[in-house]
Amino acid sequence: MLTAVKIGKADMAVDDFAISPNRTKSYRMSTPIKHSFNAIIVRKSDDSGIHNWSDLKGKKSAGEAGTGYQRLSQQLGAKLVNYDNVSNDVYMKDVASGKTDYIMNDYYLQKLALAAAPNSGLKIKKTNEDGSGEGIVMNKKDAKLQKQVDGELAKLRKNGTLSRLAKKYYGADVTKKPHVHIDKHFKIQSKYDGR
Repeated sequence: MLTAVKIGKADMAVDDFAISPNRTKSYRMSTPIKHSFNAIIVRKSDDSGIHNWSDLKGKKSAGEAGTGYQRLSQQLGAKLVNYDNVSNDVYMKDVASGKTDYIMNDYYLQKLALAAAPNSGLKIKKTNEDGSGEGIVMNKKDAKLQKQVDGELAKLRKNGTLSRLAKKYYGADVTKKPHVHIDKHFKIQSKYDGR
C-alpha cells in the first residue's frame, strides 16, 4: 500500500498506519483517525517465555513483512516469521503450537482476535507505543489532498460519525487517546532487512 501511494498508483492508504516521525519523513499523514497502542499476544501457559522486553531477543515474531510491528521486533532482536495475507487464526494457531512465540499488532485488533477465539490458549501480554495515533497516508507531494482529507475528518469528528463507527467496530471510542498503562515507548529505527 505504501509503495502504491509513493509512486502515485493510489492517492491514499488506510490501515492502522502510525503517525510516526519515520513515516512523516516519507508521506503526508492525516490528523489521527484512531488512537491505539501495540500489544503482544503470547501463550497463556508460559507467556511464550516473554516477561520483559529484552526477552523478545531470539523469539519468533509472527507478522506481515515490512510492518512497523515486524520492524520493531527485528530492532528488539526477534527472529521474524513473515506471512503473506493470512487471517488471524493462522497467526494464532502458530503461536499456540509453538511454531512462533508472539504476535505484535494493534491492541484493539488483538483484542477482537482473542474474542473471536476465546479458547485459543493465548493472551495479551505487553503494550508499547511508537507513534502519535494512526492516520491516512498520502503522497508527500499532495498537500491539497491532505487538506481535503483533514477537512472531511474534522466534519466526521464534529458530528460524531467517527466515534460511532469506532464503538461499533472496535467496541471502544478509539478516536480518543486510551487511558491505559503503556509498558514502554519505542522509536522504530528505519533499518529493516526482514530477517
